Order: sequence, then structure tokens, then C-alpha cells
Amino acid sequence: MYSFCPSDYLAIRTAPEILQLTFDSEEPVDYYQVFEGKVARFFQAEAALFFPDGYLALVALLRNVLQDGDELFVPQTTDGSIPDVLEIVQRQYEGVRTHLLTPGSLSDLPESASRVILLANGVCETFGAIAPVAEWREMLLELYEKRGIPSVVILDDSLGVGLLGENYRGTLEHFGIQADWMPDVEKGVQFFFSGSLADAFGNSGGFLVGNRRWLRLLRKGEPCCCTRNQMPLSNIVAGIRALELAREPHRHEALQRNAEFLKRKLAEKEIEFVSQSELPFVLVNSASPREIVKALGVRGCRVALTHFTKKPHICIAVNAEHGEVEMDLLVQTLAELLNEEKKEKR
Repeated sequence: MYSFCPSDYLAIRTAPEILQLTFDSEEPVDYYQVFEGKVARFFQAEAALFFPDGYLALVALLRNVLQDGDELFVPQTTDGSIPDVLEIVQRQYEGVRTHLLTPGSLSDLPESASRVILLANGVCETFGAIAPVAEWREMLLELYEKRGIPSVVILDDSLGVGLLGENYRGTLEHFGIQADWMPDVEKGVQFFFSGSLADAFGNSGGFLVGNRRWLRLLRKGEPCCCTRNQMPLSNIVAGIRALELAREPHRHEALQRNAEFLKRKLAEKEIEFVSQSELPFVLVNSASPREIVKALGVRGCRVALTHFTKKPHICIAVNAEHGEVEMDLLVQTLAELLNEEKKEKR
């Protein structure tokens, strides 16, 4: 079975040395402290805080930044994590008003508005898009200069970290924006992100990075934070090495080659798809996507479906280890199934 699901983009989870490390972890070393330091240094931060998954990391971040009276904006292109997080957080902050981000929505802010929070996915898998963070920064800076209203951008960057940016630090770095490490009321626009260790890093769990003192305070009020006793030693030991492997240029080069190969083959078969050039996955439309995904699985190719839209898309992702034979098989099989679908509709 060939897997083309959106996970482990850099093929770290199956690297032989990672598999071996999960069994060779008996030395008397404080691996948790080493891992925490590695994650923090990867993002040039003071400290890191871990969670069972990226979703809970986002909940904790939003809960500790949001205040009653904030005007919270969400773009149209979001994955399921955003509405789910909003539902949880809004129970605590009844004074927060939620809006859909549109071209003119900020100009309609009431005079009483004290702060804007923009909550989004760094990379939105459901729509195959990277958040236009640079555009948002200019828009929010203009709002601050004209009306004195500060803003905070919060990204769920689960899919961006380890993949985008010159040093693979995620969507903010991709746009040349420095993340903030603690709230600062003196700044006009601030940027924070939560991340996942699963997608590019081939591990599991979520994280926040930032100022040591701020994260220490955050930890005290967040019951969902992971302590050293709650993280499997095998995950920690493998994660230390995975962060090093994630920086290896050849993995990113192979991933980019495979993404280009997949998109070229899809175009040759005249299969329409949606994807940005920097992303290793594509979205394909189908009249009966669930049936297509099931049929692909029967023929040895496992792909995913997008969620949280009225009609799901077929989501096909490559990783750094996929070979051309595998990708050819996938595209050829998909083309045959889509052609059969068209014939049945006639």
C-alpha cells in the first residue's frame, strides 16, 4: 500500500536511524530537557511547551492571549481546528465578538473597538492555500496608524512548521516576519503561532515556543500541557534526532522534486487540481470523492479527503521518499477512475 496522505512530509518517521533510536533510549540522560531545548533553538526561542496535539496547543495560546472586548476575525479559508477552538474559547470569553474577515471588515470596526485578533491557519489544507500574512500585516499596521487599534495575529501553523521558510520555521518566516515570544501591549501588531510535531517532523504532539517566563505562567493555568512524565521516552529521543533531520536540505529538495513531479503528471493527464507551488499536496475535485478514495485504496494507493466543507476534495500529498513509479501508479489509477466517473455521469 502506497500512502499519499498529508503527514510526515520529510519521511522522517520511517528513517532507519529514527526507528533504531526508539529502542536505544536507556542512557541516564534528561532527554526531556534536551528535547525542549532543541525545539526552542530550532525556532530561536527561549523555551518550548508541549501538548498532546497541535489543536490543544492552539487552544492554550488563544486562551492566554484573548481578552474580553477583543474583536476576533477569522478568514474564509480555515481548517476545522479554527471553528472548534473558537467554540471552546468563546465559552470563557463572552465579551469577544467574532467576525468573518473580508476586504472591508476592518473599516467597519466600532469606535469602541480596543483590539483586533486575527485567527487563521498558516497553511490551510482544506483550501490548499498559505495564509497571506504579509498582506494582513500591512492591513493591520494601517489600522494601528490610523485609529490606534492594536492587533494580534494567531496562526495554527501545524502544516507550516518544518516545511516553509528559509530555516523551516513556518509561515511567518516564509513571509519574513519575526514571531513574538510574549504579549507586549506597546506593540501595534504582534504575531504568535502554535505548531505540530506530527506533520513535517514525523513525531506526535503540539507545541508553543516563546519567552521562558511567559510559558511558565501559561503552563500553570493550562491542564492540557504535557509534563515530562506524560511524553513517551521513545517519542522524545526520536524527536531530538528528527529536528536535526528536518534541517537536511536533501529532504526538502526531494520533497520539492516529488511535488513538482506529481503536479506535472496530473497536468499531463488533464486532471484539474488546486495547490500552491510551495506546498507538497494537491486538492482534486470529483463528483463522488469518497468512492474515488475508496477505489484508490483497493488498488493500493491511500489518499485523504478534506473535511469541514460541504463537498470534500481528494487530498493527495507526497513525501520526500516517494518514487516516480509510485506516483505514476497513483496518477494513472486516479485518471482511470475519474474517466470512469465521467462515463457514468453521461
